Amino acid sequence: MKLTSIKKIFIAIALPALFASCSSTPKEIPEDLTAQELIQKGQTEFENGRYKASLRYYNAVTERFAGEPAVYVEATYEIGHLFMKQKKYDKAEAVFQDLIDLYTAAQPGTLPGSYRKLSELEMEKIKAKKAN
Repeated sequence: MKLTSIKKIFIAIALPALFASCSSTPKEIPEDLTAQELIQKGQTEFENGRYKASLRYYNAVTERFAGEPAVYVEATYEIGHLFMKQKKYDKAEAVFQDLIDLYTAAQPGTLPGSYRKLSELEMEKIKAKKAN
């Protein structure tokens, strides 16, 4: 009988929390937001621990602004950083490797240099984590 009571309490607490967390993920992202507004919203969601919402904003940037290399690179780096924070190292590694490959293929000076170096540093962290 106690187990049933514990299950009821758990359900009473867990379900509202589950629905509340789902409601914070934007269903649709307004089309009129600039790349910087989307990135800022992604960073705000990230800082508040709402990683799904953060990822949606960053993905919106990479989809809507794929033709703007500097913006695309920034949002892609943020996606990799988000995966690092979640300890999803395989996903992060793939993102950072894609960025490094993008820099390798690009003409020098066409992409912001900082994200290449940051991606390389993150790759070193991933290798160290995998070695442990």
